Amino acid sequence: MSSLKLLFSALFLGLFIINIAGAQTEGMKKKQAVAIVPVLQTESFQVLGNCGMCKRTIEKAATQAGATSAVWDVDKDLLTVTFDPAKATAAAIQKAVAQSGYDNAGYKAPDTAYNALHGCCQYDRSGAPGTAKSCDMEGQN
Repeated sequence: MSSLKLLFSALFLGLFIINIAGAQTEGMKKKQAVAIVPVLQTESFQVLGNCGMCKRTIEKAATQAGATSAVWDVDKDLLTVTFDPAKATAAAIQKAVAQSGYDNAGYKAPDTAYNALHGCCQYDRSGAPGTAKSCDMEGQN
């Protein structure tokens, strides 16, 4: 009889240990990775220019300043940019575009940058918005 009690006790103890181990393993399951997708912002603004070379330069300046996409419409003089606001701002993109030689809604290009543009890219600057800040005044931008 005592061996039967010993057998039941061992069986009960074994089930108890298995149950505890299972509960601890439950808490140790791998957590699934959750992708955090940044909320992107899209803005459009005027950028003066003339041609396909202008388009390449304007879009490149915008992407180098943090835009995830940049599309300049040569007919409308309109640049549409998409960017992560945690990494870039519309003002920073506008400033980079101006520093590449192109007046826009936020900044007027420095004369040296404008004069360095290829002849066909030197657009009529009289259409520049009057509220644009000058990039020549580095400390004030």
